[in-house]
Amino acid sequence: MTRLQEAPPPGRGIRGFAAAAGASYVRSVQEDRRSTSAWADIPTASHACQAAFLPDLRVVAEMQQVARAFLRRCRVSKLVAEFFALAVSELVTNAVIHGEGEVMLQITVAVDVVRASVTDHNPVPAVLKEAGRDGESGRGIRLVDAISDAWESNGEETWCEFRDARAAA
Repeated sequence: MTRLQEAPPPGRGIRGFAAAAGASYVRSVQEDRRSTSAWADIPTASHACQAAFLPDLRVVAEMQQVARAFLRRCRVSKLVAEFFALAVSELVTNAVIHGEGEVMLQITVAVDVVRASVTDHNPVPAVLKEAGRDGESGRGIRLVDAISDAWESNGEETWCEFRDARAAA
């Protein structure tokens, strides 16, 4: 079962997002930006969405849909949203295949940055690999590196960021 949480923008209800994302469980969430130094550049006027799930490859497509719906609601440009959804797919797939225990996806949208953070309980960091020409895996983190503005893995958390995320009003 997927648990989904959102900190809604002012004046918007959380139930509408749940329906759009097809979520089975939704509630408001409070963020602690002091928990990691990576959050230092994200302004306090941001919106966040979280989903927690057990490792299962069938969840990857659902998390892509959640990312697209949430970014559309936050008025992120379509181009950034599509690249972001691809990165979410790769990060979630990596956590499902190589991680341990429950997986958590957190999406944060601020004025000029969109951030995806995926955590699991595997202390080994994600790394760039060279996939063989006929290899069926090993390209996900390389793809995230190529399309995102920044990414990092400290083991239990792997994140990526995209800058200039908001569409013109």
